Amino acid sequence: MKILEDVELKHFSTIKIGGKAKKVYMPENLDDIRFLIEKSLNENKKFIPIGVGSNTIFKDGKLDHIFVSTKFLKKLEFSFENGSCFIDAQAGVSFKQILALVEKFNLKGFENLSGIPASVGGAVYMNAGAFGSEIFDIVEEVHWLDKKGQLFEDKKENIEYSYRKTQFQKDVSFIYKVRLRLSPSKTDIKSVIKQHLLKRKKAQPLNLPTSGSTYKNPSNDYAGRLLEEAGYKGKRVNDIGFSEKHANFLVNYGNAEFKDLMKLLESAERDIEKEFNIKLEREIKIVE
Repeated sequence: MKILEDVELKHFSTIKIGGKAKKVYMPENLDDIRFLIEKSLNENKKFIPIGVGSNTIFKDGKLDHIFVSTKFLKKLEFSFENGSCFIDAQAGVSFKQILALVEKFNLKGFENLSGIPASVGGAVYMNAGAFGSEIFDIVEEVHWLDKKGQLFEDKKENIEYSYRKTQFQKDVSFIYKVRLRLSPSKTDIKSVIKQHLLKRKKAQPLNLPTSGSTYKNPSNDYAGRLLEEAGYKGKRVNDIGFSEKHANFLVNYGNAEFKDLMKLLESAERDIEKEFNIKLEREIKIVE
């Protein structure tokens, strides 16, 4: 398997912040992944899968974890069965690859997710979503490995998941492959997706490096509304700030540093709790 050394972690994060990884491993098959899971346990190191990195922010400095890139896990299979379309995608398959199939065959079910900069493994890990939809709406089955390297092939009904949460966040695990179920549509899906992308472009700061939604929405409320009410829309600490377009999006205005990002997050969380008696829960994942 390919192993990279002294890797700039900002290249594995859409917000472009982070120090260096001592090593990044690039598995190509199940045996490689099992080896890395065992290595992390034997060496008492964190096991950290990394894909597109749209919700991942790395600490500055040198990090010595078992970083596992899904770059070479991009096998994609496509089939029609009993009026449904099934997409079998390995963890590293990007949403752009799926979108190409969705548009080519005019399939419904994926359109609300179409603009998320994600790979399949990361999206399923956090149950990514947008515009009222989430990926588990279309998940049929997940093939994943536990901390012993055992492979499970679980149907959706046997998997624990909720808003931006899944069982895979609880312990060492690796999502290897996912089966998605979509349906042919009579509507022009390409035009529906175009409208979603225009809406996203209008509401979100897509012209700057960003980590997507920073906080999960509290019950019956919106994190963006709370942050805006508390004066955090457009608020910056040096080169990191909450977007002027959408208060729940962190953006990198140039050469943002991790310490400034943490200072801004901790300030926002204190003020929201003080003003609204609500503890914001981070949607982004901080790797230290």
